[in-house]
Amino acid sequence: MKKTFGIAVAVLVMAGTAGCSAGAVTQKAGESAQTMLAALASASDEASKAGSADISMTVTTPATGGKPLTVKGLYSWGNGRAMETEIPAKDLKMGNMAADGTITTRMVGGAYYYEVERMTSGPFKGKSWLKIEASAVMGEKGAAAMAGVQGDPTASLKGLKYAKDVTKVGSETVNGTSTVHYRAAIPTDKMGAAADIYGSIPLTGDVVTDIWVDAKGVPTRLNQAIGTTITVSVDFLSFGGNRTVEVPPAADTGDMTELYKQRTKGGAA
Repeated sequence: MKKTFGIAVAVLVMAGTAGCSAGAVTQKAGESAQTMLAALASASDEASKAGSADISMTVTTPATGGKPLTVKGLYSWGNGRAMETEIPAKDLKMGNMAADGTITTRMVGGAYYYEVERMTSGPFKGKSWLKIEASAVMGEKGAAAMAGVQGDPTASLKGLKYAKDVTKVGSETVNGTSTVHYRAAIPTDKMGAAADIYGSIPLTGDVVTDIWVDAKGVPTRLNQAIGTTITVSVDFLSFGGNRTVEVPPAADTGDMTELYKQRTKGGAA
């Protein structure tokens, strides 16, 4: 139960980091800064049009004990917010629940699903998927924000047009592709609906954002640091297609939403 809670929070952080919705520009940008902002806005538009992306992501949060958590898989937002990812079981200390060494997670239809070894006893005997409603983890507002336009991993790029201290770091190669590296800062108090996704995770200072854009104007990497405790690094391996994430079969799924609520009531997770 405790480890499942950790997975859920880690996934929420990924979604939350994608949800920047900032306020007005806080500094008057010069012509070069405006040019850079235009390039970032264009990269945001190109990515958002894609509808889905295959990603490789590393997340560090208080929920991961301050250790990096590696996530790989598909994010889809063209036909509604959904994802399917793989997380090394050893990173979650859940090796006894995954014979192949990975935990498959899905977020679809407003709920999280975790694939585990078929259970042989207990209330979920015979089940190979565990389900938690997203609203139980982040509340109704957070679940609604994640399911809406704030929920795809390119949404934070839109917030960059409101950023301050925009700089061009230089030209770099990312995953074999030539890119231009930009850096900007977005005040966390301007993140709008993202705050609903983060829920009880404290947000302070600026979201320091690094983005690498290729010659076609498409982002290839996005790094963000929120305060001193949360970091997210996303490699966009490919874009395109309104792909579907399937809901696991009901007969194979155990709904642990109520158990989750009971165990987390009063911080007892």
